[in-house]
Amino acid sequence: MRRVIREAEEGRSGGFSKALALAFAILIAWVALSTVANPPAAYVKQSAVYLVDPPGISSCSRTWTFGRHTICKTLPSQPIPVGTKYWEPATAFVPILSYGSEPSSPDVNFKPHGKGSYTGQGVVVAVVDTGIDYTHPAFEGAIIEMWSVIYRSGDSGGFLHWIFGGNGSLTDLLTLDRGLRAIHGEYAFMDENGHGTHVAGIIAGRPVDGFVGFAPSAKLFIVKAFIKNGTASLDMVLDGLKIVYDNVERLGIRVVNLSWGALLNSDGSDPISVAAGEIARKGVLVFAAAGNEGNMPFKILSPAVHPDVIAIGAVDPETGAIAPFSSWGTTVDLRMKPDFVAAGVSILSARSNASNLNPWRGDPRLTYLSGTSMATAVASGIGAQYAEYWMMFEAPSGRGLVESFLRFQETMVTRYNPHYKDFISGLGVLKAV
Repeated sequence: MRRVIREAEEGRSGGFSKALALAFAILIAWVALSTVANPPAAYVKQSAVYLVDPPGISSCSRTWTFGRHTICKTLPSQPIPVGTKYWEPATAFVPILSYGSEPSSPDVNFKPHGKGSYTGQGVVVAVVDTGIDYTHPAFEGAIIEMWSVIYRSGDSGGFLHWIFGGNGSLTDLLTLDRGLRAIHGEYAFMDENGHGTHVAGIIAGRPVDGFVGFAPSAKLFIVKAFIKNGTASLDMVLDGLKIVYDNVERLGIRVVNLSWGALLNSDGSDPISVAAGEIARKGVLVFAAAGNEGNMPFKILSPAVHPDVIAIGAVDPETGAIAPFSSWGTTVDLRMKPDFVAAGVSILSARSNASNLNPWRGDPRLTYLSGTSMATAVASGIGAQYAEYWMMFEAPSGRGLVESFLRFQETMVTRYNPHYKDFISGLGVLKAV
């Protein structure tokens, strides 16, 4: 297998000295191992710009096509048509917050929402994140496929992926993953960060000692687009979203979880938002984290800013209060976001054995985290519940999943603002089905 850690772009995280040290270490590894190239955004700076549907641009170094839109990566030295908006490289991130007290019980996750009558049976949920601990008991029988944008196959040149029940045993998968990490420093699929495992557990975790996810019968389609420090370049997240986009119809993906974002100060026309929006246009529920930027206006992350992406803020399930870290809207073009809020403080879920996250009450299988990432996963679990209901009762009538879900939630939410949607709580707290 040939590792391709994505196009180097301008990073926004970490100190300069740390970035320089990491870049130097990777450069040495590249010299020693000819299979290593192109460290990700957090390490090295490189000039590039991104355009959506550029007129007359023929010098794209990379392109991504999402339905009616083409995203072009080119050099800023190339002529850009007058009036064409361009976007500089950005780093997407999956922040982990050490906020909130230890949860009193696994049931606290459900307190604002209820557990619901549906379990996500027959529903496929795509999770684009830091990977997953596929050895965890909470995911036994849950994962159908895993993809990685960090590595490409030496034979086909396509992104490395693993089909459960088709590629080999769990031992074969572990051997492959550990071998890649030993040589190149990153797992292809295993979650060393812990974020992806946690959000996947909230969505579809099978029962583990009192813990259970919101849709424990749903199936998971996992795309690893973030490295172990929780960051990804713009290229990496576009690649991850493209994998989801290309597999929606084949697998019948109904829900997409994006528990991350980028600070792009966007009106929804940036490349990440456009890509996520085109997935939503396929009739898929796309949930994205509003952000953990605190009580300041205009801080909704991309892709949550897109009109067709459902932006999720966080509430404390114990107190019912909006979490102080939860990003406020509006968007820069004055649309009301977030759309809804969900439990996002001290949320208990699966702990990756490859991570250094603290176990809950000494149990290495469970941990608790806070953030709009967790709230987004709660929303995706509720979305998977609703998708099961919709397939049974609404789809035959021709009513679309997204339209049906939004109509249901607008009626059933617990509102903070009884009069209208606002820029702090959106329409209110989502309800399980």
